[in-house]
Amino acid sequence: MPLLIGERYAIVQLLGEGGVSRTFLGVDENSPNQQRCIIKQYIPAIPSPKASLNPSYLPETAKEIWGRDAQKRLDLGQHPHINQLLAYLEQDGHLYLVQEHIDGNNLLEELEWQGAFSEEKIIQLLQQLLPTLQFIHEQQVIHGDISAENILRRPNGDLVLIDFGISEELAKAGLTRTGSTQLEHRYAALEQIRGGKTYPASDLYSLGVACIKLLCGVKLEQLYNPDLGTWQWRQHLGSNSISSGLGNILDRLLKDSIKERYQTASQVLAELSALSPLSAPSGLPPAAISSLANTGGIGGEIRTLIGHFGWVWSVSFAPDNSSLLASSSSDNGIILWDSQSGTRRHTLIEHSDMVLCVAFAGDGRTLASGSRDKNVIIWDTESGQPRRTLGGWFSGHSELVNSLAFSPDSRLLASGSWDKNIILWDTLTGKRQRTIKGHSDWVYSVAFSPDGQTLASGSRDEKIILWNVSTGKPRRTLNGHSGLVDTVAFSPDGRLLAGGFLNNNIIFWDLHSGEMVADLKGHSERVNAIAFSPDSKLLASASRDQTIVLWDVATGNPIRTFKGHQERVLSVCFSPDRQFVASGSADGTVKIWPVPL
Repeated sequence: MPLLIGERYAIVQLLGEGGVSRTFLGVDENSPNQQRCIIKQYIPAIPSPKASLNPSYLPETAKEIWGRDAQKRLDLGQHPHINQLLAYLEQDGHLYLVQEHIDGNNLLEELEWQGAFSEEKIIQLLQQLLPTLQFIHEQQVIHGDISAENILRRPNGDLVLIDFGISEELAKAGLTRTGSTQLEHRYAALEQIRGGKTYPASDLYSLGVACIKLLCGVKLEQLYNPDLGTWQWRQHLGSNSISSGLGNILDRLLKDSIKERYQTASQVLAELSALSPLSAPSGLPPAAISSLANTGGIGGEIRTLIGHFGWVWSVSFAPDNSSLLASSSSDNGIILWDSQSGTRRHTLIEHSDMVLCVAFAGDGRTLASGSRDKNVIIWDTESGQPRRTLGGWFSGHSELVNSLAFSPDSRLLASGSWDKNIILWDTLTGKRQRTIKGHSDWVYSVAFSPDGQTLASGSRDEKIILWNVSTGKPRRTLNGHSGLVDTVAFSPDGRLLAGGFLNNNIIFWDLHSGEMVADLKGHSERVNAIAFSPDSKLLASASRDQTIVLWDVATGNPIRTFKGHQERVLSVCFSPDRQFVASGSADGTVKIWPVPL
């Protein structure tokens, strides 16, 4: 073995070998703290005269396919539930993958220590890994080797997929399938074992096998009846009992015929969400119960969108499209939904920490996101790809970005941060146009007036400041004496400014006179978000009390309260046609609600 791989990664210890691969613990010599990594070495299995004469010989075709496959993995980037690929390279006729080292134990070890999994744990597993599979499949990547051993649990409880399999194309070009022990073959679908082909449905099959293995806690050969050619796992559940809804989902995951299986991870998630609340096992945490809620709506929601595996901090409809909805989460990701069908269009993964806010530009094709990683990213919503990253430690904010707003003409983007500052960005050049200073504490919310001449900001310092966009100077300071200001919004007709406060209330100010004209009280806890309807006649407010209230702006009276989230509601927005309200919650879901005429 060479001392260094790629003149950077040092081999420390052999962890295992099998087939045509070896796995090593390594360290990154270029990292400040000698960061640990996992190095997989692949040895070509090429029965050819050239290979016998030169052990380092590797066909160019294999190199090209290897590079193409590995680049797809690399393009997945950082994801909380995927073992990140750090580098791929060729050296001395061997191919290497350098991967993130993750502290934790795999689920087979967890099974051995803690015993068979409960239904609650299986549901939580599916809720974390199905959105992950949907993401990688959308990027044209198949895992190809899912098993209980290849699912790792971090110390914080998060699950991670590790050890991706090698593609059929690469195996044919000179590398046999790696890690193909007999046990791992038992997780594989028939199309993999007999034909070497893999599809998204193949990953879903393997995930189903892992689930029944963990539920029953016995060897896989005990769960499969070769005489009948079927999985017969229910008789091995022991004292475990599961709902018929989850059982039916697992049975469909395990179908031999690809056509009879689910074709996408989102289809499985949709069936999970459609399970009756009565079939949900007792003891589920609130987030899990919420995700199982009937989409007919205990609280009157039209649809529940399930895909995130963390708090949903922000939701935003595209201003020109009542079906395109963006949501951001503490899972570091953004999902672009078709809100009418409930399907996802893209999953955007680029931030390295939780994504706290999203905002659409007027064209509907441009989306901005702000994160605890201190960056703002501009996205193309049609391709799902980032256009540019704004900011960071020296060129932007020095603390997390909590709020974003585009100017009406989309030429400016305002970002508010816990560094107490607001930055105005030129969206054409990506350059910072101006930094606005004036608040003495964290900036929680920013909003442009309909004419684009005024910017409002709400802060933990309990003040709302109206700024002149052209000069960056304050025009007026408003104080509702209701505690910190979580959220601010202008009415589209330009008459009112609304603020949502820690003290559970919402205040309206007349923009012409600067006078307070209404103080709305209806929530029992902190108001986290507010939004005006496009016609300025309604206001929606989201609260820590788990409700969304629709208010009549003219009278200040509540006209409807939506209840259905199982945790605090963090965000709310109207569709551009005014027919729907979307809400995001700490229960991990997005809900779509009907707006009364």
